[in-house]
Amino acid sequence: MSIRAGWAVVGLDGSYQGLNTTLGTPEDVAGFVEQLSDPQADSARLVHNGRPLWDAETNFPDHGVFAAVVDGFGYLSYQDATRDKAYPEGDPASEGCEFDDDDFPPGSGLPVEQFTKTLVEFLHTADRPASVTWLDLYPETAGE
Repeated sequence: MSIRAGWAVVGLDGSYQGLNTTLGTPEDVAGFVEQLSDPQADSARLVHNGRPLWDAETNFPDHGVFAAVVDGFGYLSYQDATRDKAYPEGDPASEGCEFDDDDFPPGSGLPVEQFTKTLVEFLHTADRPASVTWLDLYPETAGE
């Protein structure tokens, strides 16, 4: 099993570098987290190759996973065909962060070591990691 990760690094001069990698081992995940820790790195979209496709014709995945590392915290969101978007219950000291693809709420950031382990769990299980508690920000819309 593997995860495809795609993200951008936006230079201070406005330059843009699109990056892609495949994560197949815990070491790959650790290296990816290090790259994502670059202050100029945008959030990354993660697609697990071990999950079914929502639409095979367009190669559209059945899940949406975004990740970012900001100010020493790793941020993660997860949703799939049966679960609405949720964020980990993280460190209350994490301030949250906003990107074009996702707005990670305050208190949802994980210490980087725990974030890395959580991504390794996703790599191994192809499912929403069970090692963290997930918070649905909009429970009133769940199941609609």
